[in-house]
Amino acid sequence: AKELIFSGKIIGAEAAQGFGLVNAVYPQAELLPAVQALAETIARNGGQAIASAKDAIFTGMNLSLEDGVRYESGLFGTLFSTEDQKEGMQAFVEKRKANFKNR
Repeated sequence: AKELIFSGKIIGAEAAQGFGLVNAVYPQAELLPAVQALAETIARNGGQAIASAKDAIFTGMNLSLEDGVRYESGLFGTLFSTEDQKEGMQAFVEKRKANFKNR
C-alpha cells in the first residue's frame, strides 16, 4: 500500500488482486452479474446484522484491540436479542434457509 501511495503508481486489476486490494477480477461482461449475485447474497442476510458488522468494522478501525472487541461484543449482545437471531438459530436447527424479517 505504501509503495502505491508514495509512488502514485497506477496498477491493473490483476496486480490489485495480487496485492489483496480487490477480492476478485472479472471480465467486463461478467462484472455486473457477479456484483448482482454478491448483492443478492448479502441481502438475504439479516439487515441488522449487516449494519452492525459494518459499524464494527468502521468504528473498530479507530479503537484499540481491547476497545474494539468490547464494542463488537456490545453489538453482538444487541443482535442476540432480535427476532432475526431467533429465526437464524431456528433455521439452523431445522436445516433450512433463514427467513429474516429485518432487511
